[in-house]
Amino acid sequence: MLAPVTAVLTVVALVCAALRLTGTPVPMAVQLVPFAVSVLVFGLPHGALDHLVPARLRPGTSTARSVVVVVALYLVVGSATAVLWFVAPLLGFALFVAITWFHWGQGDLFVDRLLGDGARGRAGSVLTVLVRGALPMLVPFVAQPGAAVQVVVESAAVVDGGVGRAVLVVPAAVRIAGAALVLVLVVLHVVVVGRSGGPRWRQVSEDLVLVAFFTVVPPVLAVGLYFTLWHAVRHILRLELTDPTSALQLHRGRLLAPFLRFARQAWPITAIALAMLVVLAVVVRRVDLGVYLALIAALTTPHTVVVTWMDHVQRTWSRRAPELARSAPRTKDTP
Repeated sequence: MLAPVTAVLTVVALVCAALRLTGTPVPMAVQLVPFAVSVLVFGLPHGALDHLVPARLRPGTSTARSVVVVVALYLVVGSATAVLWFVAPLLGFALFVAITWFHWGQGDLFVDRLLGDGARGRAGSVLTVLVRGALPMLVPFVAQPGAAVQVVVESAAVVDGGVGRAVLVVPAAVRIAGAALVLVLVVLHVVVVGRSGGPRWRQVSEDLVLVAFFTVVPPVLAVGLYFTLWHAVRHILRLELTDPTSALQLHRGRLLAPFLRFARQAWPITAIALAMLVVLAVVVRRVDLGVYLALIAALTTPHTVVVTWMDHVQRTWSRRAPELARSAPRTKDTP
């Protein structure tokens, strides 16, 4: 499941590099395709089972209690995030970037623990989260600051039209510092992974591909593809492993059946999120990427809280492999 996504990102990076050499821009309509697809496939739905997570990971927790707790979390934390966006949209977007940096990093950390490779221990976990979150969140502002800042402006303008006329720039000193930070984090990551004694090819190749990908691919296209294919797919796999039926099918090498089961379970909450997107677009009288990102920001904060709790229960940050599907039935097909 992981290698094909890495291959796709590599091909896209090569194509975009060739287009840049010839001076051919990637049409915005093409750049928006991954975000458009993510509304119904992988992206938006990947958090649609948060309300079932406590019941799946805590034996004895009823589904009703699980739903009530998570819904309350979303109402409180999501509303607070939305209020911040309306009061201080640029600050809200900055917080969104910081939370996404952490959340996307912890997504890759879980995969490392799942496969038993990567940097070990709590210090290694921190390093993994820092480097893997920095690549999608920091590299675009270093390599393509104009296009990256434009996304910030358009998103903040959803609630403050005056911001849309603002001219924001990333100072050269900030770009140099950002590039140095990325370089240090990647080198440290490669060194620590190498000293861990486990396989290092996947880690090193993914680091290099992601650096190249976010350097040459336009930010809107790059983040859209990463969100939809990289981050969301990995989290959906994590959710499938918390369901006994899906976990058993995965152990038997079946990929389609667990995903279809996930899709059936996720569609009601996905439909609610889609309705919220429509309402937001009507309220602000806009239909663009900024509106979608504003909704995603409000949903990402509580979603990150849920995933952080999953990390705690599954011991993702410890030296041990996470407890992936403690309720999965034991059969001759499950080791």
